Amino acid sequence: MVKAAARRGKSDARIKKDQATRLLLIETAGKLIGEHGYAGCSIARLTLSVGIAHGAFYLHFASQQDLFDQILPTLGTEMADEIGNAVRDCMNVVEAERRGFLANFEYLNRHPYMYRVMAEAELFAPAAYMRYQKSAVEKYAKSLKRNMAPELAGQFELEELKVIATALVGARINLLRNYGVKDWMIHPIPPGVLDAYERFTAHSLRALVSDHRA
Repeated sequence: MVKAAARRGKSDARIKKDQATRLLLIETAGKLIGEHGYAGCSIARLTLSVGIAHGAFYLHFASQQDLFDQILPTLGTEMADEIGNAVRDCMNVVEAERRGFLANFEYLNRHPYMYRVMAEAELFAPAAYMRYQKSAVEKYAKSLKRNMAPELAGQFELEELKVIATALVGARINLLRNYGVKDWMIHPIPPGVLDAYERFTAHSLRALVSDHRA
């Protein structure tokens, strides 16, 4: 009977439990990185925080690097989904940019560890970081195209929109770095900074649309 059960593989309940443990390890690692950096997120510290045996870690990840490579894609997807939900059904690209900007920073205010997860990933998980950045830009570009008026959307190539999306992503990152982060802690960005960014992007996007109308 035992051998037959083993041949059938894991039960659905066991699979769900393993998936939950794996996700818990990733989420806890993200919070540890926020406090100690990737260098301080050791397997020993992680398993102690989660409350599992050190050896049980290897049931879910092949190595510490394997874990690091999963953190940004997993946690970053949740953030991207929230931003995506915020810009759904926008009337135009200017409104979408405003909503996306606010949703991005609201998420980081609730999950402050995510800034360090992203900021240090380029060094500690470079392949995952590049894949994540590429995916984020592609989603952003598609959002820009989706929120343009139908007669304008066809005038922009996706690669052109990726350039614009890259510039806007970079602007958000640098605004946060210069105005919203101190000692790896997230602080409210001064209202004047937000207003200036919103005016800048609104004028830029309107000008971009006007150029293609001309």
